[in-house]
Amino acid sequence: MTGERRDDRCPQEELAVGFAMHALEPDEEARLRDHLPGCARCREAVRTTEEVTAALGASVPQHEPPPRLRARLMAEVERTPQEGVRQPVAEPVPLEPRRRRGGAWQRVLAAAAGVVVLAAAGVVGVRLDRLGDEVVAQDERADRLESALRLAADPTASRAVLRTDSGEEVALLLSADDGAAVVPTHLSPNDGEHTYVMWGTSTKPATPLAVFDITSGGSVVGLAGWSPDAHRHTGFAISLEPGRAMPAEPTRVVAAGQVASA
Repeated sequence: MTGERRDDRCPQEELAVGFAMHALEPDEEARLRDHLPGCARCREAVRTTEEVTAALGASVPQHEPPPRLRARLMAEVERTPQEGVRQPVAEPVPLEPRRRRGGAWQRVLAAAAGVVVLAAAGVVGVRLDRLGDEVVAQDERADRLESALRLAADPTASRAVLRTDSGEEVALLLSADDGAAVVPTHLSPNDGEHTYVMWGTSTKPATPLAVFDITSGGSVVGLAGWSPDAHRHTGFAISLEPGRAMPAEPTRVVAAGQVASA
């Protein structure tokens, strides 16, 4: 039997996500600070968003540019004239009673863009003859990061921390009606003869939901074919399976966890 959908959402949860990502205007941040002590849902949204962004940052490989390339870049920056840009003062935006698709959400995406820029900056340290391939790979990783951040900012999405039997956290699952993503933290890469399978454990037997691979870079992975039925599960597990298909039942479960509740 699948878990019940929780509808006790707070209309300020999207602002809570922006608060965790430091993407609010000063007046909105002040109002959210006043709101948080009395709202457990928004405190949970702030906490889980901070966990997600921390995991996303850890999943981006860092590259140190060669000293000569760094010197050339710095010399070019010094030669480029810098012009000050006068920033207009925005009028205060009143909070609406329901979820907003603009305003704070646009600033959340702007904060996400900062993560994307950091991911793309990793190409600086590679050899020039491989730069094109690396740019494509970084763009793909940036797209996955942005998708995961959208899920993290969606108040209808659920979050499940998946741990081994010994309690080690290995991945974070972000699940919504129309998509899901796995943020690996300590999930080992699989080889070509094995694949990972995500299972819904709210049914007996467990239901296979999606197959995915973890590469040596450990980047965010989108789960293809995710559906509202998959999202309704409140318990999830990951197994490592031989072959490239979803089996009828898990062979070796490597991690499991429940959807976080407020």
